Amino acid sequence: MEHQVELLNKHINFLKSLDTDEFYDKEEDEVRSYAQNTLTELIQLGTTATNELVLLLNTEFTWSCYFALTILRQTKDPQAVPALIAFLKRESDDSLANEEAMFILQDIGDPSIALLLEELEEEFDNKKYNSYLVGALTGIIGPEPYDFMVKITKDFISKPWRYKGWFHIEDFTYNFVTQERQDVVPLLKQVLEVKTISGTEKQEIEDTIKALQDPESYEKKIQETLHDISEAVQKSDF
Repeated sequence: MEHQVELLNKHINFLKSLDTDEFYDKEEDEVRSYAQNTLTELIQLGTTATNELVLLLNTEFTWSCYFALTILRQTKDPQAVPALIAFLKRESDDSLANEEAMFILQDIGDPSIALLLEELEEEFDNKKYNSYLVGALTGIIGPEPYDFMVKITKDFISKPWRYKGWFHIEDFTYNFVTQERQDVVPLLKQVLEVKTISGTEKQEIEDTIKALQDPESYEKKIQETLHDISEAVQKSDF
């Protein structure tokens, strides 16, 4: 046990040592390669490392924070859920770290749901919208996230004035595609009738409906678009 604690402290201190100008000037692949042995061993330590790793989330825009998140995404320890939610509540501009925290909560799955529901209920009551917390919950497939999404969408339809200026209906409904529930299509069509939604919001909701009704064709369209963008980027490099 003592040896394990010493090993853990050694690896955590190594991650902290990456938070210097020397490493901030390097690309992620290079830093990851340098740190790979430590990352692997921390993953192997599993949930034993969780308490120390979540402490690294208190410092944003650092390699130690980012790599702590990547390790937690592998270990999927439910004990990390409160710290991950707290991290996202800070609404950092570190989008890469925010996305990683969101994906971890999705990957942890069911143990994340209760706290995410509680947090989003409170945020919505205060007319606050955190897209990463929303994505974390709505990206978990299951009846509780789905029912919450339906409840809020119905409330948006009946009381659009309550959501004006802070809510993003097109973002909130996006993960109905992840939920793979075609029975929500009539409800989304009702959203299109709400007079307060913008043209952009309407377009994105229509895309969500298309993705639900014909997922194969929609995925093909997405891949074609990505291919076109990639070709355009390659041409601009010459």
